[in-house]
Amino acid sequence: MYRPAAAPAAAGWRNWIAWVALVLAIGSAIWTGSRLDMHESEAARRLQAGEQRIAQLEAALQHAQALLRDAQSRTAVLESKVLEAAGLQAQIEKLYRNLASDSTDVLLAESESALALASQQLALGSNPQAALGALQEIESRLRRQDDPSLGSVRRALQRDIDRLKEYPAADIGSLALRLDGLLASIDQLPLLASVRTPGQASAEAAAAGLSALRDELQQLFRVRRVDAPDAALLAPGQAYFLRQNLRLLLLNARLSLLSRSEALFRSDLERAIGWLRDYYDDRSRGVAGATAQLRQMLGARIALEPPTLAESLAAVRAARAVREAGR
Repeated sequence: MYRPAAAPAAAGWRNWIAWVALVLAIGSAIWTGSRLDMHESEAARRLQAGEQRIAQLEAALQHAQALLRDAQSRTAVLESKVLEAAGLQAQIEKLYRNLASDSTDVLLAESESALALASQQLALGSNPQAALGALQEIESRLRRQDDPSLGSVRRALQRDIDRLKEYPAADIGSLALRLDGLLASIDQLPLLASVRTPGQASAEAAAAGLSALRDELQQLFRVRRVDAPDAALLAPGQAYFLRQNLRLLLLNARLSLLSRSEALFRSDLERAIGWLRDYYDDRSRGVAGATAQLRQMLGARIALEPPTLAESLAAVRAARAVREAGR
């Protein structure tokens, strides 16, 4: 039997299917292109954000360097005062060598010079135990002199001795050593931008027995939660600036410690803690230990007001004035 309408109908269906396939292909191409554009825009946005963050880091580094220069100038002033105190110490030693007699007048002159030196050392934040020893030596010599007219001087010295014994000196040397230890460990602290996942180390240990394809896939794909995405987006080359900035913060803290500037010392420590929190892997034992040490140092008192020796100095000078007036 002849069916002339079957062939045209089949051809029509094939043409319709071909048009549908063409439309689907065009739609898929448009959708794929839009997704690529979205990915390119997101990558460009993240790259721009990373560049802005790098600019901020460089500005912070310049600010830290300016603070370091200022702290160095303050240290130079302190060193000049130390040199002045050393000159006075040399004069006192020369006085000891040149004076042969141990009369009351000479003893009072030596006591005044020693008290002036001890006062300068206390003002510079030196160890109060040295000043205490100097006062005890002066009091001992006055007691051996056994001069009743020096009773008021000895009483003033004893009161200053008692005040020095009660003075809670800050352990500046120990704090400085702890900061030095942290400075030496900066290069070993892991950054968020270069952190390695716990499973990655074990996978690399067994990499010798795996195929090259699996090794490539492990390098291409890495999944980790990062709460500070900007820190993780930094280029590996910026690790130098991150570490240098932390080093400058700790150096500033050390200079503030030596100059007894408690406000600057606390500010530098808090900024260093924030830097560790924002850019270093807090799951690392080294980072956690460094942060804990800095938080402990925040509670240290370094700007304790030292006692003065004004009462003893006034008593010695008054005794000298009385003896000179009686001649």
